[in-house]
Amino acid sequence: MRYTICSMEPKRKKHVIVLWCTAGGLAVLLLLLLWVRTLSARLAEFVSRYIARPWVYFIGHLHSALPFSLFEFFVVAAVLGGVALIVLAIVGLCRKRGGTVLKGLAVVTVCALLFGNFYTLTAGFAYYRPAAPVPQSQTAFSSTDVTAMIRYFADDYNALANKWERDRNGNAISPYSFNELSEKLQQEYKRLDNNYYYGYTPRAKGVLNSWFLTLNNITGVTFVPFGEPTVNRDTPASDIPQVMAHEMAHAKGVAREGDANFVAYYVLLSSQDDYLRYCGYFATFGAALSAVNADSSIKDDRLEIAENIDPKITAEQQNAARFWSEKSKQPGLAGALNRLFEKVGDFVNDLFLKSNGAQNGSGSYSDKVGDGAIDNPVINPDTGEIIYDVTYSSVQKMYFAVYENLFA
Repeated sequence: MRYTICSMEPKRKKHVIVLWCTAGGLAVLLLLLLWVRTLSARLAEFVSRYIARPWVYFIGHLHSALPFSLFEFFVVAAVLGGVALIVLAIVGLCRKRGGTVLKGLAVVTVCALLFGNFYTLTAGFAYYRPAAPVPQSQTAFSSTDVTAMIRYFADDYNALANKWERDRNGNAISPYSFNELSEKLQQEYKRLDNNYYYGYTPRAKGVLNSWFLTLNNITGVTFVPFGEPTVNRDTPASDIPQVMAHEMAHAKGVAREGDANFVAYYVLLSSQDDYLRYCGYFATFGAALSAVNADSSIKDDRLEIAENIDPKITAEQQNAARFWSEKSKQPGLAGALNRLFEKVGDFVNDLFLKSNGAQNGSGSYSDKVGDGAIDNPVINPDTGEIIYDVTYSSVQKMYFAVYENLFA
């Protein structure tokens, strides 16, 4: 290799040096951007609002007009291109064309670093923005009030469960096509008129190769530089609206996973559309229910509400859980591949999220669900009385806010 490079034509050798110097400069710039974005939430907000937002507005309109997923096309092209480059590199080395291979490697490195810098500007700074503004009640409700509110939502949940046709497994059949659901959620997002959110909500796309996402336990992906929310079509039907709303939240400038879930929950739960609201309950009601009797060791009300949840809901919840758990329990090669891809996918996702400031990594998806210690008993040393220091979670306070808005 050394002989080949030294024997390169001076002009070609100069091109290789320039390319590697460019790569070095881009690497330094990328490290600088990754560092600068952590310094100030105000700076992260500025970049998100005045660089990322107009870009997503432009590219989101463009992607929404396409009949296919640009992100999926890019991934397939990148994989095929990567394989082709590896083959060409091996052929080049076998033919002792080390200089050509080195130049090609430099070009690929420059392209990758350009991509990394662009991704950081259009998506990476948003991870360091302030939390997304979602209504949460600050009212100090009594335990009786909390029970009454959760009963109201449980009754609504049960009533909605009986509105839908169900398949042979007992799962609710969506009254909307995939595209209709996307259009519905685009309209729902218009209710979030806070300037925090990017102005345009791109259309969601279903992934053609959803089998690969399922293999990796991935329900959806939003690649912000393409302004494109994509959804795994194999996801259980009642989970799809929450996944779609979650991915749309990313395209609206909500980068952190827990925040994107939180925004999606609110969009669904506060909707006037029965099916969207049903799917909001489907994703969150268990977290809301634990607010009942949080100030007491006696959980009679909580148990009574739980026992009266329609069996159709319980069966559908179990079906959804089995969809993800049983595929890795298959015997033989199929199960082994599922377990391998799950572990690799989780490792990569965990690493990606931690590199973007999420200390919890993959656990950050539930940050807004269990961020409150709702049942923390303390014994009064003087009287021996048990005092419950109740702090409701963000999702529970969101439920309270939705209730307040309904009966304001």
